[in-house]
Amino acid sequence: MHVPKLPKQKTAIPTKELLAKNLVRLRAEQQMSQEDLSYLSGLSRTVVGHIERQQRNVTLETLEALAAGLKVSVRELFDESH
Repeated sequence: MHVPKLPKQKTAIPTKELLAKNLVRLRAEQQMSQEDLSYLSGLSRTVVGHIERQQRNVTLETLEALAAGLKVSVRELFDESH
């Protein structure tokens, strides 16, 4: 049985953009540099920079590491209310 391929669903704000904006905002609120976050999350500063510039897709493990470094929930990395 052939099942037609449905178009990809679009979100109000692209997910990469939302993550990047929240990452920058949360770092700023905590007066944290990319280097500080990279140290606290166990990621390289280059990776943090790429995510903030929307140049990299992230894994669940990376999201968990960023959230832990910022002491927030993964859910807060995708908060659309800010």
